Amino acid sequence: MAQSKKILVAFDPKQPDKRSSNFLVPVKINEGSFAFLGSNSGKLVSYGLVVLTSKNVIENDLFAKLVDIGHKISNVEECLANLEVFLEEIKSTRIGNIVELVENVGTPKLRVISNTPAGFHES
Repeated sequence: MAQSKKILVAFDPKQPDKRSSNFLVPVKINEGSFAFLGSNSGKLVSYGLVVLTSKNVIENDLFAKLVDIGHKISNVEECLANLEVFLEEIKSTRIGNIVELVENVGTPKLRVISNTPAGFHES
């Protein structure tokens, strides 16, 4: 069981100083492709900001967020496995990094695109 005190919140490049409490969870949008889904908004988001939480988060916590917003989950075991991979990926990032999801062989993979919100430039 993976756990992390780091989590992602939505990052808007147009308003980099805006604080967000919209936790992001990776969801499979089609075969082999993932996107961030905002747990408060229910909308797909391109970029995430790595933040520190006060408690450890496990894949079941993220799964519960998906269920709470009514996201349809076709394969529970696969979803939990992907969330576990996601939490392991977050561990390789630093607080304040801006990340995006990149294609990987059937699992979510994070790519750091900026070390700080101020250093972010959309490509």
